[in-house]
Amino acid sequence: MARLFTYGKLNRFATIPGQNHLPGTYFTAYGIQKGAGAFNNTSDNIEPGEIVEIVNSTTKGYSVKRATSSLTAVKAAIVVRDIMGVNIIDEGLFEEYAPGKPMTVVPATAESGWTITVPIVAGQTPALGGKVYVGLGTNGSIAGAIYAEEQGTDGVDSIELTDWTFASTSFTPTGSDSIAAVIQKD
Repeated sequence: MARLFTYGKLNRFATIPGQNHLPGTYFTAYGIQKGAGAFNNTSDNIEPGEIVEIVNSTTKGYSVKRATSSLTAVKAAIVVRDIMGVNIIDEGLFEEYAPGKPMTVVPATAESGWTITVPIVAGQTPALGGKVYVGLGTNGSIAGAIYAEEQGTDGVDSIELTDWTFASTSFTPTGSDSIAAVIQKD
C-alpha cells in the first residue's frame, strides 16, 4: 500500500492558524492519557495517524494490522505519534512503525476528549463538525484512509467512526502536497 502521508519539511507558518500538527499528534487529551499499547504484528509499516484494525487483545496490549475490508468501528484504532518503536528518521521527522515494533493507539471506542491529527485523502474537504469515514479498500477506496464523506454506493466502501467529527478543515503541515485534518471524539 502506498503511503497515506508524504513528509516534506515542516511549514514555517501554520496553514490554518494554530494548527500545524503532523499526523498522529494528539494535543487535547484530558486527565490520564488513555492510549493503549499495541504491536504491529504484520509485514507492513504503519504510519502515525493511520486507522488500523485491532486483531486481538492480550495482557501485553493490542495486536494491530493495516485496515482491511473487515474493519468495523469497534475494531478501529488510531495510531498516535510518540517515541515508542521509532526506527526511521527522515529529515528529523519520525515516519513509520516497522513490523514487530510497539506503538500507542487510541481505540475508536475510547472515551471522549481526544483530538488527533490524521492524514486525509487528497481532494477531501472536511467540514467542521462533519462525520469521519474510513475507507475499507474496496472499489477504489483506500483502506485505513480518512474521508470526509461516505464512499461507494450507499457508503458500502467506508465505515463511520462513531462519535468522531472533524475539528478542523484540511491543511498541509509540511512542504509536501499531503493534507491532514484534526478529528475529535465527541
